[in-house]
This record gives sequence, structure tokens and C-alpha cells, in this order.
Amino acid sequence: MPQRSNRERKKIGALQRAFDILNLFDAQTKELGNTDIARAVQLHPSTVAGLIHTLEVNGYLAQNPATRKYRLGLKLVERAAVALNHLDLREIAQPYLRALRDECNESVNLAIQDGAEVVYIEQLFGSHALGIRSEIGKRAALHSTALGKAILAWRAPKPTQEFLKTYKLTAITPKTITRRDQFLRELTRTRAHGFALDDEENEIGGRCIAAPIFDARGAPIAAVSIAVPIQRFPDKVVPRLGARVRKVAHAISQQLGYAPKSF
Repeated sequence: MPQRSNRERKKIGALQRAFDILNLFDAQTKELGNTDIARAVQLHPSTVAGLIHTLEVNGYLAQNPATRKYRLGLKLVERAAVALNHLDLREIAQPYLRALRDECNESVNLAIQDGAEVVYIEQLFGSHALGIRSEIGKRAALHSTALGKAILAWRAPKPTQEFLKTYKLTAITPKTITRRDQFLRELTRTRAHGFALDDEENEIGGRCIAAPIFDARGAPIAAVSIAVPIQRFPDKVVPRLGARVRKVAHAISQQLGYAPKSF
């Protein structure tokens, strides 16, 4: 009996079978019934029925009411759009981030949301010896960062409120907002200003200002920010930096296909 490779041994059977089902659909095969799928993947129809139900509940398969057969679900389109946006995002954003960094000579960040956190996918640093520095791949809480606030503030209100019912507003610093009602008011203020502000809420001694980046559908998929030590970031410069970061985020959004009715 031939030995299986490490790669083969690490596969999870149920997941692989689900992928095998999804891979049956192509340009020539748009719909398949339970029996067709069972025969193609060489599994018992009852096993296939459970896999199909799981994929359907999660939006990866959809049933045609007329034929009772299954086709690929729209969730795959959504996931593909997210993946493509993230692949393009860093490359598209680079010249705008460099221009922003060169203009303000401070740290500039690009981040996306992943569950209850933001993930930094790009950082550019100013020449100051003292600066707010992060690293690519670093994660931070949504509620304590300007990046997270910027993304959350422009999501649909009802889903955001539902999300916050189970989200823990943990105190990262003594200045972190930890009350749900106060945080919702903060999101309202963020939308009104057009940018988000983290005032030592994620790191004592640091201030950060951020604006959302939208995809072609108008969904906030990322945010760009300027991070500055508090001694170089007095209140009087907030409107100016806020307008600048908002302009950069808008320019990147346009490159991703975003076309707002007004700006």
C-alpha cells in the first residue's frame, strides 16, 4: 500500500468532500441534483445530502425551486470579491500611502477587518526618531483603533448594532471606550466628521486618525490612518489631518471602483 504524503494526511475528510462538491460546477455544469453529485464524488446519497445542506445553509450552494437541483451560491461571489479586493488593495494604495507619508512625515497604516480585529497589511514610516510604529500582520481591536472605528462607522447600522451585542469592549488603555452606548455615539460622530480618531485609546502617548476605503459596492473594506505621538498631534491639527486622510482614502476607493453620489 503506497504511503500517503504529509500533505494528504493533513487533509480533513469532510472539508475535502465539500470542496469536491463545489468543484463539480463549471461553465458546462451549472446545476446538479443530489444523485448526480453522489455519483460524481462516489459517496452515499445520505452523506452527500448532509454536505449539500451545510453548503446551502452557508450560502455556498443554492437550490433551484423549479428543478430541485443545486447551483453555486452567491456567497462564493462575495468571497471572491473580497479576495480580489485584498489582492489589489495594497498595490493600488501604495502610491497614495507614500504621498501621504511624505507629506506628513508620520507613520501611515493600511488595515482590513478580520472578525473582531483589524489586521495591518501595510505600514510606511516617517523619518522622526520618535513615532508610532506597527508591523505588517499585527492585529488590534476594532473599538480601540481609529482604523477599526472607520470601518465600523460606515457599515450598515443594524448589523453593526447586532455585532456589538456580542463584541467585548475591552479596556486596552484607561482611555478606551468600554460602554456600548458611548461607542455607538462615537461611531455617529465619526460618520459626521468623515474620519475616526483614536485618542490614546489603543496606545498611551499615541493618536491616530483614519478614514474608510470603500469597494465598488460601497462597502467599507479597509481603512487608512496616520499615527502620530500625541506631542506632535494637538487638537488644532485634527481637522487638517482628518481631511487629508479622508481625501487619500477616497482616492484609493475610486481606484477600486467606488463611485459615490457626492463627496
